[in-house]
Amino acid sequence: MSDRKAPPPTSPRPRPPPPTSKPVIQPRRPGSTSGTAGSSSTTAVVPSSLFTTLTKPTTEGYPATEVIKYLIEVVGRDVVSFRRNAQVSYMLVDRARDICDAINTHIKKTESGIDWSSFEMFTDAIDPVEDALFKLVAFTEDEKELHLVEGNSVQDCIIYVNNWATNREEIWSMLDLLETTTELTNLFSGIDVSSRQAEREEARIHDDRTFFEEVIEEIDRAFSGLSKVPNTVRTMTGNLRELLNKVSAGAIPPGITAFTLKAGLLVQGVTRLAFETPSLDPTTVAHLRSAPVWGAAAQLVELLNSTRDDDAKSMDNVRVKYEEFLGFLHNFTGKDLDVPRSYIDLLKLAGQVRRPFHSQAVALISLCRMLVTEFEKDAYRTPDNLVSLEEVLDVTLNGLQDAVSAITELKMFNLASFEDHPAYKALAKAQARIRACHKSFGLGDWNQWELFIVDAIRKDKERMDRLNKLLETRPPLTSQERVGQFELTVEVYDRSKLTVVHQTTYSMEGSTRLSAVRWTIAGALDESLRKYTRQNGEFWLLPDAMCKLHDSISQLAGSSRRLSLRLII
Repeated sequence: MSDRKAPPPTSPRPRPPPPTSKPVIQPRRPGSTSGTAGSSSTTAVVPSSLFTTLTKPTTEGYPATEVIKYLIEVVGRDVVSFRRNAQVSYMLVDRARDICDAINTHIKKTESGIDWSSFEMFTDAIDPVEDALFKLVAFTEDEKELHLVEGNSVQDCIIYVNNWATNREEIWSMLDLLETTTELTNLFSGIDVSSRQAEREEARIHDDRTFFEEVIEEIDRAFSGLSKVPNTVRTMTGNLRELLNKVSAGAIPPGITAFTLKAGLLVQGVTRLAFETPSLDPTTVAHLRSAPVWGAAAQLVELLNSTRDDDAKSMDNVRVKYEEFLGFLHNFTGKDLDVPRSYIDLLKLAGQVRRPFHSQAVALISLCRMLVTEFEKDAYRTPDNLVSLEEVLDVTLNGLQDAVSAITELKMFNLASFEDHPAYKALAKAQARIRACHKSFGLGDWNQWELFIVDAIRKDKERMDRLNKLLETRPPLTSQERVGQFELTVEVYDRSKLTVVHQTTYSMEGSTRLSAVRWTIAGALDESLRKYTRQNGEFWLLPDAMCKLHDSISQLAGSSRRLSLRLII
């Protein structure tokens, strides 16, 4: 349940002219087609670039908007490969491109006469949209490679799930920022934007639905190889499918939806570890396959399926059940978690710390979790150890908060003064307190954990150095890169009319996913077909092979670099 009910005035295609006192953004032309059904023309048509159609502004460019155009291209190059949060990402690129168009139009008005109103509008808008796009670039390059849970330990799994949740919220907030920031909405004064909120919600529901469906498919696949699936697991997967129906219908509140997807992704990660990770030690495998673990997972999913509201009490109940599941994964009983509240708060900050302190922050959180794991054992559950653990968690939490507030946006960082930075010193203080706690617990040799921290700092420095060189190592795209090396021809077939209603040819990069192709083609269709196409259109490689939305063009085309598909609606 996603995509556009009807294209609002600020949508990329088509765009009705606003009042004459405001800038008129011309409607974006859909990509050039190679003909329509029944055409007798044999004239060769140069295929339009899908990437250019998605990212290129329609208005005349100016030096003042070159950075915006470049950042849109960087983000656009990444999002066409996304396998999650795809439609929200496409909408974000659409919106950024429309804002660039509006800024260019206001600049043009200042060239045509003395128009201080347009001057104020475009100068006020440039910084916010650049800031938003710089932040987005910070994770789109990594996000395009991510899909379901990876890793070789429970801790890897938990970190992956938390990072997914952070990225999901981040990309949503970026879209909301572009849609609601006053300096940006002023560009479209006089244009009705009331329908855009509903449009964003539909895209979010679509992304959540398609991702959650893939999560459930992976869980089912992992259990399909068992000779006998426990009843607990059958009940759990049944509840997951009921939750999928509710997510698809937008029938549960946002807070419960977020926890539902997070829980489902965690379950998928655990099934992968338990049944598809040969390198895992036998003891851990036996534990992850045990009845208590899956009983805790089933209880969590059952609670989510029965929860109707996301009020404070309901969310607290879900959080408690989620923590119990985490406890079982780490050999806890889940009944006597006697650790301070700040322990739970640590995970919330894991995805908030930017380079050059991210890896160090994650390492410190992991060490805190190691100490908590030891504390949960009867041999270490003493009043003195609890006091020591409280101090560790408080100092670490303060260090993480300092790191969060120290770097609030993507920007250059002087690595020569890395060790002099206040955030580094705050994290070093936390490291020292963790080391002292480790010693007071009597846990033996600290050297391996010292190397763990050193390696995290090294990784932070290396990643920050690469980030500092981003514009040097990743310059603006060439004309050939914008066009792409693969050629795709798509005919849109309306099964109700038994006819081809649209045909087009695009050039594109081989990493482009069919979900990006469907989104772009739907934008060129009649309004009556657009939403249905984005929601339900199916790609077929004739004569009888149905394609998946996350299939890439290179996978389907192979060495020929040319491909023809039918999009059935």
